[in-house]
Amino acid sequence: MHGPPGTPGTTATGPELSHDDRRWLHDKYERLAAEEGQLLSLRTSYYAAIGTVLITGLVVAIGDLNNNPRFLLPVVTFLGVLGLLISVVWAILVHRTNDAQRLWREAALRLEQTDPPIAGDWEAPVTLRSGASLSVNLLRPFESHERRFSGSKSISWMDRVDPTNLTEVLPLSFLGVWVVVLGIFWAWYLFLR
Repeated sequence: MHGPPGTPGTTATGPELSHDDRRWLHDKYERLAAEEGQLLSLRTSYYAAIGTVLITGLVVAIGDLNNNPRFLLPVVTFLGVLGLLISVVWAILVHRTNDAQRLWREAALRLEQTDPPIAGDWEAPVTLRSGASLSVNLLRPFESHERRFSGSKSISWMDRVDPTNLTEVLPLSFLGVWVVVLGIFWAWYLFLR
């Protein structure tokens, strides 16, 4: 099926590649997707540690300065603004890294669809954690990945959840926590004390 490049479900025509070129290109896309996954993991660990330290600082500040609102409010505001900044940067980096990983997976998928590196089909059933079985083509890993996460399969929703979407939940949760913390403390300081 041919259509405009970048249209889901369509493939673009490309140059004639030798068998070795196709395999090299597919391996390159696979490595680039794996590198983006590793980068995502490192960024998540790094920013989650920073967010945890900031929340710990908030708890300590509340415990130590609870009786002194004039000092508590600036400390909470500083930690909250820093937490907001860190969370926004983290969310943007995770989103961009996920997009890059999707790009390389999509490129490998399109290569598999137009001119697979290894000719033929090798269908095999794979059992998922839920116990459901999914037939995959072992010679086309990115096509199998696409089929596994499609909503059209009759497998459990938990087996269809794309982990790259979940990685964006944590930074957005931290962002929400800091907005709520700042709102509560400023409302307390201005109206309730």
